[in-house]
Amino acid sequence: MEMHPGWRNDKMLAACKQNNIHVMAYSPLGSYERDLVHDPVVDKVAKKLNKSPGQVLVKWAIQRGTSTIPKSNHADRIKENISVFEWELPKEDFEALSSISDQRRILDGEDLFVNKTDGPFKSAADLWDHED
Repeated sequence: MEMHPGWRNDKMLAACKQNNIHVMAYSPLGSYERDLVHDPVVDKVAKKLNKSPGQVLVKWAIQRGTSTIPKSNHADRIKENISVFEWELPKEDFEALSSISDQRRILDGEDLFVNKTDGPFKSAADLWDHED
């Protein structure tokens, strides 16, 4: 499910944990519409820890108890992603990332699940029943 510091999806994560459902965080770096790699909070934490923004975002997901599979075609980024198991985000940095206030879903499913003409869902809001 979509999950990153810009869309924590706290209610869904809590429900999954309560029901022993493991979550894989999709789009851990955000997307072209929500580029978390260049978010000021992410950038500040990355510089402080001498890590890349991508490493910080992947580590946040892992420390939150989710899995993630960040896509990369570049060997250096793949190595960076693997190295996140060698260090921890300090509590204050984890909390700073978890406190990014601009919370919004990027991938609402409208392109995949909404048929505005003939389908049961006429918008993403109908699909998600206005639940965020």
